[in-house]
Amino acid sequence: MRTLQRAGAGLLALALATGIAACGSDDDKEATGDNAAFCDALIDFNTAAFQVDISEDTSEADIKAAGEDLAPLSEALKENAPEDLKASATEVDDFVQPLREGDAEPFNQDSTFETYMGFLGEATSACDFEEVKVTAKDYAFEAPDTVKAGNVSFAFTNSSEGEDHEMAVMQKADGVDLSWEELLALPEEEAMSKTKFVTAAYSPPGEGGSTLATLEAGDYVMVCFIPVGGAEDGPPHFTQGMIHEFTVE
Repeated sequence: MRTLQRAGAGLLALALATGIAACGSDDDKEATGDNAAFCDALIDFNTAAFQVDISEDTSEADIKAAGEDLAPLSEALKENAPEDLKASATEVDDFVQPLREGDAEPFNQDSTFETYMGFLGEATSACDFEEVKVTAKDYAFEAPDTVKAGNVSFAFTNSSEGEDHEMAVMQKADGVDLSWEELLALPEEEAMSKTKFVTAAYSPPGEGGSTLATLEAGDYVMVCFIPVGGAEDGPPHFTQGMIHEFTVE
């Protein structure tokens, strides 16, 4: 999803073109309790939404096709939402439904990312997902080295006093034995062919957010692509050390 691959003011340069946000399958679902139907719908929608990549060049036919895939999932999300999440789930459905008519403008508005990330923050608290706490600072991540496979909610906090930060989570593609340092040094197109974009979260200084992913076993990394000081031509934060490798098992 083009909009959901944006992190606030910064574009996830590597992630924007990948169109893959979650690994795993429906067999990984573990939602339980009164909100089970909603949590399953959340997983289904989140996975599908990050797979949609709509740009200015996307044809009306392809936009409509994306809508036919995504709209039933957003409807299920709205229908199964707990009462305190009905309004937020309806907002999400409202920016998805126009895709069916070939209208991608609501889906691709800058505010859509913020709306959806806010919804995820509320929604994941209603589901029994494993929570992974990640703190961003200048310039590093404080995060676990090992994460359990399955449905995971990343609780992202930016402890910086002056820098925006993002957490772009990526997995190595099957058969890739290069180090993350080597992968990040490759030309963008080649790097994308050897990695899978998983999910992302963004936060301005002193704030936080959440995001959701279904993780399978493998080697992963958290990276911040935002330029130092927010300047368009500044070096990305990961070149200053803001990269954290972790294993999912």
